[in-house]
Amino acid sequence: MGGSRPILSGGEVYVAVCLLSALAGGYIGMRKGSSLFVWFIISALVPLLGPLAAALYRRETEEALRICPGCRRAVRHYDAMCMHCGTDLSYPQDSELIEPDPSIRVRARL
Repeated sequence: MGGSRPILSGGEVYVAVCLLSALAGGYIGMRKGSSLFVWFIISALVPLLGPLAAALYRRETEEALRICPGCRRAVRHYDAMCMHCGTDLSYPQDSELIEPDPSIRVRARL
């Protein structure tokens, strides 16, 4: 009699793996303070390696901060402009840096 068809074809399995990888990578990236959408796309295009890269990527919450002289808000040490008040910022001296503290929560928007 006729051959039996497998329940899932190879293409369907690949799409399922890509989707699960994209969801995992997006979630990991979001939890680390990065963009969910960017890590979703990366993880979908490079399944299994995308979530691994998201997991190994740096945490935004582990970056040093400094105080904006214009509005006195905490900003990342590498920001060239304060996103709150628009003040142009030069690269800070070591004495201006604030070491990361888990109690200070600054979320980067990418």
